[in-house]
Amino acid sequence: MGKTEFHLITLGNSLIANYQKAIDDSKIKKAGMGDGIWSELINDSSFLEKIYAFLSEKPKERSAELNSFLKYCEKHNINPATCEIYLSGTQTASNEIALRVIEKYFKEKLNCTMYSSPQFPGYFDKPLETAADEFIKGLTDILDCFIYLASKKKKEGYKVVFNPTGGFKAHVITSALAGFLTGCEVYYMHEEFKDIIKFPPLFYLPRGNELKVLEMLSDKKPKSNKEFKELMNKYADEIARLEHYGLLEVERDEFNEACGIRITNKGSWVCGYLRE
Repeated sequence: MGKTEFHLITLGNSLIANYQKAIDDSKIKKAGMGDGIWSELINDSSFLEKIYAFLSEKPKERSAELNSFLKYCEKHNINPATCEIYLSGTQTASNEIALRVIEKYFKEKLNCTMYSSPQFPGYFDKPLETAADEFIKGLTDILDCFIYLASKKKKEGYKVVFNPTGGFKAHVITSALAGFLTGCEVYYMHEEFKDIIKFPPLFYLPRGNELKVLEMLSDKKPKSNKEFKELMNKYADEIARLEHYGLLEVERDEFNEACGIRITNKGSWVCGYLRE
């Protein structure tokens, strides 16, 4: 079965937190995510099997990441086995446990092809004076990694999708930004709506003729019918992309025929930013 979609998923500790709520072991129940107990348990195969069995009973309820992925597949009528999954976790023992268990579920239950990423820096067990610097450097490294991967997979013909449901807030923001910069779909699970939310395209840097079109419209003056038709004929693809990313608006008549064009406030800001 050919793989058609590449999902980059940030991983949090929802599985661990849900497991803690469900068990009677007071030592595990009260443990913080940075406590040393997780470093001990990560090598305990019987413990990992218990968490795996716990996850397998109710995967949607017990893992935010699986919940969002499975509901995405249901909503779009996609067989999970046609997806390649790239999990991006953090450099903490608790998150490494979640990653191993969820990765196993993706492989064994959903038959997905799996990739693991360089992990995002954690901070629980690091001195404060070095943790911040490592955390900031990690943001840059992870963003570069995400952009490279997304671009590579798109060139290979995959639909690339970002799922920043889990993880540190900075991890989530970095993942979403990589998705916007590479023109990929970004979705997450909204807790209140209990449904998949697809982000509109929030950020895009125009290039080449796209930037030329924005410059032509930057004075915000109405174009004559002749000028408008020339723009539409010469730059149809560029205008379609700019409209998709909200940088300009194409006005349409009652028959849905294009009859005017204007730059948006977002388009003006991007145009000015790229001039500087």
